[in-house]
Amino acid sequence: MLEKNRKDELESGLHGLVFDIDGVMLDSRASNMEFYNLIRTAVGMPPLSPEEEEYCHMASEEECLTRIIPYARRKAALEARAKISYTEQILPLLSLEPGLLEALHWLEMWGVRLSIFTNRNKKVHDLLQYFGLENFFLPVMTTSDCPPKPCPDGLVGILEQWDEMPENVAFLGDSKVDEQAAHDAGVTFWSFRNNALDARLYFDGFFGMINMITPLVEKRRPASAA
Repeated sequence: MLEKNRKDELESGLHGLVFDIDGVMLDSRASNMEFYNLIRTAVGMPPLSPEEEEYCHMASEEECLTRIIPYARRKAALEARAKISYTEQILPLLSLEPGLLEALHWLEMWGVRLSIFTNRNKKVHDLLQYFGLENFFLPVMTTSDCPPKPCPDGLVGILEQWDEMPENVAFLGDSKVDEQAAHDAGVTFWSFRNNALDARLYFDGFFGMINMITPLVEKRRPASAA
C-alpha cells in the first residue's frame, strides 16, 4: 500500500471525506443486536454475549453469522434471517447522529466529496433512502462491492473513482477495523467517539467536528492544484 509522510496529510485541505455508518452516522447498536438476537432466538440460542455484541458492531454480516452461529445451525439461521422484515423490525430502531445532516449540507456546500465505506452489505442503500441520505454519497462501498474492513480495497476504490490522492482524503470511523483500513490505504484517519484509536483528530459529535475541521475545508484547493 501507499507509504507517505504523515506531516503531508491534508496540507492542501480536505478534498474528500469517507464515512463509516455504524457508530458514526447512525446510532445502530440496538438495531444490530436485535437483528442478530432474532436469528439466535430462532435457532434456539441465547442472546449475544457482551464480547459477541462488540464483534458484531464492527464486522460484516457474513462474518458475524460465522462467528455467532455454529455451522450445524447455519442453514436454520439463514432461513430465520430471510424472515426478518428489515423495514418493519430493524430500521425503526435506528437513529441519525445529531448534527449529521447539518454537517453533510455544510461539507456539500464547500464542495467536499462524500463517500461511504461500510461493512454492511448492499441493503445499506435501503437504509440511506429511508433516512433521505442517498444523494449525499458517491460511491457507496459495501461488502457487496469489496472485501470487508480492515481490508482497504473499498477506500482504494473510492480514491480511484474520485481520481484523488490519499493525502487529500480523510476516513471517519469508530473502530479498529476502520483505523486499519485507513492506515493501509494511506488516508488520514479521524476517530468518532473512540479515543482509544490511533487517529489524527477525535470528535465527540458532528457539531464539534464542523468547528474543528473548518480550517481544513477553508484552505481546500482544487485537486489539480494540489
